[in-house]
Amino acid sequence: MTEASVLCHPDFSKAFKISCDASGVGIGGVLSQKGHPVAFFSEKLNSAKQKYSTYDKEFYVIVRALHYWQYYVFLNEFVLYSDHQVLRYIQS
Repeated sequence: MTEASVLCHPDFSKAFKISCDASGVGIGGVLSQKGHPVAFFSEKLNSAKQKYSTYDKEFYVIVRALHYWQYYVFLNEFVLYSDHQVLRYIQS
């Protein structure tokens, strides 16, 4: 029997982790800390956004996640995870 994930309260003295992913029809992200989810979001892409390239969809989910959780991460350290190889070097 597996246990369901329960959202935990954020600890602003510790770093946050944002995991993002995009698919052909939607995007989603998880804000977690110490291996436990704090919050999550998902969004269905409209027909115009579904025509975006993979790169654009992956970058779009990062922008949306940072906007969605701006009050958690902009004053604290955070790590951003994406499975898209090109975006790994976004800061360089």
